[in-house]
Amino acid sequence: MKKKGFTLIELLVVIAIIAMLMAILLPALSKVKKIAMRVICGTNLKGLGTAQTVYSNDYDDEYAVQGGGNPTLTWGWYTPGFQNPSLNWRTQASGITIGASLYLLVREADVSPKSFVCPASDQEEYDGTNTQNPPLDIVQLWDFGAEPLAVESGYPYQHVSYSYHQPYGPTGAKSQYAATGTLSASFAIMADKNPYFDYKFNSGQLLTAAQMDNVNLTDGICRIGNYYVQNSAFNESSPGVRGANSQPHDREGQNVLFADGHASFEKTPDVGMKHDAIYVPRGGGGTAEDMVRGGFAGTMTNPDHNLAIQPGVPAGLGARDDSYLVNDDSRTAQRP
Repeated sequence: MKKKGFTLIELLVVIAIIAMLMAILLPALSKVKKIAMRVICGTNLKGLGTAQTVYSNDYDDEYAVQGGGNPTLTWGWYTPGFQNPSLNWRTQASGITIGASLYLLVREADVSPKSFVCPASDQEEYDGTNTQNPPLDIVQLWDFGAEPLAVESGYPYQHVSYSYHQPYGPTGAKSQYAATGTLSASFAIMADKNPYFDYKFNSGQLLTAAQMDNVNLTDGICRIGNYYVQNSAFNESSPGVRGANSQPHDREGQNVLFADGHASFEKTPDVGMKHDAIYVPRGGGGTAEDMVRGGFAGTMTNPDHNLAIQPGVPAGLGARDDSYLVNDDSRTAQRP
């Protein structure tokens, strides 16, 4: 009796059909995965907004800002006393990070370190590694790791995927413009990472103040506001706009948390009050262009980074309406 089975031709046809189906489905699956990660990032941000509200209810409408008002603190790679449970921030601390402020939500608002990690980024959840004997509980620490002090703990920039409205003033003490629970609903307080402090931005190159202020539309973000004001054909898919977006979502946009607690995915970064660009501090003038364009009117002491240009602070006309979202620097040229 003749055996039944596939001929070589039939087998090749089946393989070809499967290959065609995969070619059709894989891009769709990739897009679905990208959207799913975007949603998770947005959900994380919304949860952090809720945590900020919980924190502010206990601290007279103040959002999380670490440092105890110590004017001698400098913004560095890690918090030197991160595993000292009795650290006196006013007398013993010398360094601070953006992560240290956000870590207050872990200590005070029962937030898991996992909530600070966007799956579309390359950050990893902080596991609480420290060298105390016995090891301290995660809520007894002060920051997301300090590699020189606890090997394999990493640095804060490796464990936090989000930027935060600049909590510090020029000296490292709490800024007079730090976010609070009384801000306007349209004020942006957190978002995906600031591209200027991301190692994937511009190949990690450092820019001088003049270069940063006049960076080309095709590869930078400083001119986003100027572009909005002067171009009636403003298009969110234009190269200059795409180049202004955060890196984790392929520069298609960024999740942004606003002061009223809602989070949304925004395709351009000029989503603060009056089209304020959220990743640069406002300049010092009073024109319509200046109100949205940003500039570097303020600087912040940061000797560890040895930057060609240092992080700014909200400044200029209407500084209280200026969202300036920053995160600990991870650029290749600067990170340890």
